[in-house]
Amino acid sequence: MNGLKKIAAASSFGILPFLAGWMAMPAHAADAYPSRTISLVLPFSAGNGADIYTRRLAVPLSQALGQQIVIENRPGAGGVGAVKLVAAAPPDGYTLLLAGAGMPISQALFTPPPYDMLKSFVPVSSISGNDVVLLVKSTSAYTKLNDFIQAAREKKKGLMIGISQLGTTQHMAAELFKLRTGTDFTIVPFRTAAMLTTALMAGDVDLAFEFVAPTLSMMNNGQLRALAIGAAKRSPILPQVPTATEQGVPDYAVASWGMVVAPAGTPESIVARLNTEIQKVLQDPQFIRQIQESGARVLGESPQEARQMMASEVARWKEVIGAAGISLK
Repeated sequence: MNGLKKIAAASSFGILPFLAGWMAMPAHAADAYPSRTISLVLPFSAGNGADIYTRRLAVPLSQALGQQIVIENRPGAGGVGAVKLVAAAPPDGYTLLLAGAGMPISQALFTPPPYDMLKSFVPVSSISGNDVVLLVKSTSAYTKLNDFIQAAREKKKGLMIGISQLGTTQHMAAELFKLRTGTDFTIVPFRTAAMLTTALMAGDVDLAFEFVAPTLSMMNNGQLRALAIGAAKRSPILPQVPTATEQGVPDYAVASWGMVVAPAGTPESIVARLNTEIQKVLQDPQFIRQIQESGARVLGESPQEARQMMASEVARWKEVIGAAGISLK
């Protein structure tokens, strides 16, 4: 009876309501996310392929979360400024970054590295990938990948290979190819994919490493021919093109990719919520069709799978850059 009196007395002072409210706070806080606008930072200019598909993702994702997702394009300095901005943001799920394949390359390429992807960020979900293709002009004497490999071994640096800029995924694809095949050739960088394909069709370079997206129409109309695709399996976009691995090049899969990441320390509950809603968008047939029509493919990994992929990319490009003796300070 005395105990009941004490409880009644406590209730009269508002202690029980306080305790009840306090015990409910964690669940309420988790359910409250998001309660305001979310910023998704892109480390490049508006209008490119990744910007377009990210904006397409943001519309249904905003609807699902009940809060607007604002795309912030922050180009310049190789995207380093945007990456550092998000890494330093509060880990509350309101500032996210679209990480890309260039980030692990930059981490391995520069001394000291401008950031540490594995320590500064927690992956939320991969979004899409754009595979590298090995291209020749339609009238090239190289009709199979092994023809090119044999010529590269014989001519050493006599073959001219085109890429879009140094330090890019395309550049790393060429260096990885050298490493995996024991070949050598002269790498010629171009400022844009359009300049590269123009030079390839003119015969100024013998072969090009470029993504599917900017070259798909030229492959479809017969201007360019793909000797191989750098993917783990054949692409549904180019089912007739064999993979490099099918043709004897071991462990050769290279793609540009986009992945939503959050600052390290972001609660698992928030990461899980974002991943769940992103997966729903990525499984939508219309979204899949739009991505494939652009020449890319939908990924959609779990946070754990995305982290494994990120770690693998960091380790691989560190190996390739070390073997090639490339370093930027």
